[in-house]
Amino acid sequence: MGLLEKAKQKKARTSDDDGPALPKTKKRPQPAHQTKTQKKERDNNSPIEEYHIHTSEKTIEQQIVQQRQVTIPTSLEQDQTAETEASNFGADLALETQQNDGTSTELLLETPPERDIEIIEEQTGFGWKEQGSKRIVYDHVTHDYIYEVMEPQLSDEEKQTKNEIAHLFKMMADIDTFDMSYEEKTKFLEETIEHVISDNHIYIEESSKDTIYYHIFRDFLGYGRIDIPMHDDGIEDISSDGPNTPIFIHHRKYEAIETNIYYESEPELNSFLVRLCQVSGKQISIFSPIVDGKLPDGSRLQATLARTVTKGSTFTIRKFKEIPLTPVDLIEYKSMSSEMAAYFWMAIEDGASILFCGGTASGKTTALNALMLFIPSSHKIISIEDTREVNIPHKNWIAGTTRKGFAASDENKTGKDIDMFDLIRAALRQRPRVIIVGEVRGKEAYSLFQAMATGHTAYATVHASTIHTLIQRLENPPIELPRALLTSLDVIVFQNAVEIGGKMVRRMTSVTEIIKLDSDTNQLIFMAPYTWISKTDDRFEASGSSKILNRIKQQNDWSDEQLQHEINNRVLVLEWMRKKKIKSYKKFGAIIAEYKKFPERVLERIKRDTEDEVN
Repeated sequence: MGLLEKAKQKKARTSDDDGPALPKTKKRPQPAHQTKTQKKERDNNSPIEEYHIHTSEKTIEQQIVQQRQVTIPTSLEQDQTAETEASNFGADLALETQQNDGTSTELLLETPPERDIEIIEEQTGFGWKEQGSKRIVYDHVTHDYIYEVMEPQLSDEEKQTKNEIAHLFKMMADIDTFDMSYEEKTKFLEETIEHVISDNHIYIEESSKDTIYYHIFRDFLGYGRIDIPMHDDGIEDISSDGPNTPIFIHHRKYEAIETNIYYESEPELNSFLVRLCQVSGKQISIFSPIVDGKLPDGSRLQATLARTVTKGSTFTIRKFKEIPLTPVDLIEYKSMSSEMAAYFWMAIEDGASILFCGGTASGKTTALNALMLFIPSSHKIISIEDTREVNIPHKNWIAGTTRKGFAASDENKTGKDIDMFDLIRAALRQRPRVIIVGEVRGKEAYSLFQAMATGHTAYATVHASTIHTLIQRLENPPIELPRALLTSLDVIVFQNAVEIGGKMVRRMTSVTEIIKLDSDTNQLIFMAPYTWISKTDDRFEASGSSKILNRIKQQNDWSDEQLQHEINNRVLVLEWMRKKKIKSYKKFGAIIAEYKKFPERVLERIKRDTEDEVN
């Protein structure tokens, strides 16, 4: 029995909608200098010239658009005028609306000159039959980057056909297919569409088929209007501040960028939010207008509905990087030096506990994920998070996430909340070698530090920008750690987003070790093995002193020269992987595991490889 036949056996679901609640197609918005307008009187019988970017050829194309009749909703039946200044390019956009028995005449005039833009990067191959594309352009007038999504456009007739197919599809089968693989979903949807078209004798022009299929697949299997940004590996965050405002993205290279994607109305955006929350296993409503969830691809969702808590519906998606960065990537991005990476390699191998600190989007979790690749592959690891972000290749790894309770009268029943405190207590009974906590915020910190004090290795992130603010946060409610317990922690890493050369970059600004608690002054004594030296120099400086490295030296009965020799060997391995562009976390992990058992063999291979390059 095929997927379609199985779906047919399910109870038919009825709906009055003409398709999934996804945003309508919207013309590409003009840059800022082209949207300012002057109201001008025009002869209603004269054609109106409109310019837009052709999505396939990416060139400015002139089209003639005749005046059209539109109906104004009853609630808006009033005189309306739109008037703004003309831009310095002399672009004109005249919009007149006149009430006439519930009908108005809308005249749209756009006379843009050539946009002074530079295409920075382009990418094709998105969506059904790879018809979608995106590009990032630089506007030399506004001096802004713009993220432009280009998709096949539906005509009015094609849009009607697409909505009819979508409506019939929803009547035939349950579209909640997120438990299927992508291949199964694609096959299921394709079979069902063909069945709908055949059974209902829907005629589709051959030239329209690919365009209609593109939008159906984008809306049902993807994320609607934001589907291309969701599949763009260069994007970290996607956010909407409400209807009729552009969606913004945060790009790994170009930072915050405006897009040409809009939601045209509040009901449209609300419907899309409801769907996003549903696929993340959550419900959003006026009674529960704030939702934090995880999308099927692991991305984090934060959404607010309607005007209950904000001026309109909003959402922010923090994309989950399925393939994590490695220390080689952090070295390549200059987030840390290769010598610092060698230090972490030795410290983590030795079982040092580390706390990663910084502000929002400073790279704390990215650094934690990357450095966890230094954990020996044989160690048992348990990670504990609110939303899954830790992603490591270790086989002996249990990933735990918190859960909001559902209705239950007795707290001992399965309906109770499962928070980080519960998960850490449960983890300690499973004899883990390493505990990873996504973000320390409350009473779970006490259990985590107790675990460190009893010999467990722990890694966690926390929001704090300095040593002073970190200590304050750990010692005050709701955490309230006794200062003596802080000495169980070995290393504090401060990660920050800093501006260099007009761009925001992430740097490990300091690596600090906790030495001891002074019994006389009750003050913690610190040592900083590595410090980032200002944005002008953009380099890291080693102090030459480290409690952890000194401990490793004593454990192995090494001299200072032998310790430095081992550090140099590990720097050599890391630099070799950087030059060979070994960035796959699996290959990286395999080399680290091999070095632990057979360091001479790895070093010999690097030596031979280097000699071959020279010859």
